[in-house]
Amino acid sequence: MKTVLLPTDFSKNAWNAIFTALKLFHNIQCKFILFHTYEPNLTDVLGDQGEKRLSSIYQSMEEESHRQMAEILNYLKEHHQNPRHNFKVLIRPGDLIGEVRERIKKHPVDFIVMGTQGATGAQRVFLGSNTVNMLKTIKNRPVLAVPETYDFQRLDHVIFPTDYTRYYEPYELQPLLDLLKVWKSTLHVAYAAREFKLKPAQQSNQELLKTRLQGVKMRFEEVELRSNLSQAISDFSTSVRADMIALIQHKHSFLENLTREKVVKRIAFDSKLPLLILPQFL
Repeated sequence: MKTVLLPTDFSKNAWNAIFTALKLFHNIQCKFILFHTYEPNLTDVLGDQGEKRLSSIYQSMEEESHRQMAEILNYLKEHHQNPRHNFKVLIRPGDLIGEVRERIKKHPVDFIVMGTQGATGAQRVFLGSNTVNMLKTIKNRPVLAVPETYDFQRLDHVIFPTDYTRYYEPYELQPLLDLLKVWKSTLHVAYAAREFKLKPAQQSNQELLKTRLQGVKMRFEEVELRSNLSQAISDFSTSVRADMIALIQHKHSFLENLTREKVVKRIAFDSKLPLLILPQFL
């Protein structure tokens, strides 16, 4: 049985992440942990009555959190009839990232699924601040970041960008392999570059990756890098009708390069696809 942590702030964004997780793991035995943290704005509790006011605010926030969590459970009980799935609720005072980190230390967690910040007016951002902080802090668990407008149906095609400059340990790829095998998906290993001649080290890493991916359908693709990396992957994802992009965080990785690109270029990466960030270590 897999344990899937679902951080929620009760927003539409978080609801969509929950729905995506339920469909993605439909055929897998799962325990879903609905996880919410609350933290008052300290500017609200300044003054002589600060301590008393803080206690009152915490109590009010806790009560409201339980009320909204009960609504989620009631909805799932009525509309989600899957005998493979069960649910647990966790509500904690404190910072989301810190509480998730503590949870991982003490209890098994196989996946974290959360929403991303969607488009706001004319301004688009790559990921919401909570998700970015999660990726920077939680590097030993896979994190699936789901856009608010994404409507998950199937996992037929997954993009895995790489430049073959490093080899991958089996544990890094295992969360991805588990999903590919369940869904019988095709993995597109995408090498985005201006020229595609591989150095000996890259060739060696490519061969090792083929070995690591045995048992799944895979295609090794060459993606022409015309302008910037994010746009190249976005365009390629559209061309193969991808359902997800899988990345591994490490120095000089696609994700690091993407988040370092200039804002104007980064805006172009308006991927409406979920991003699966694989663990760096366990």
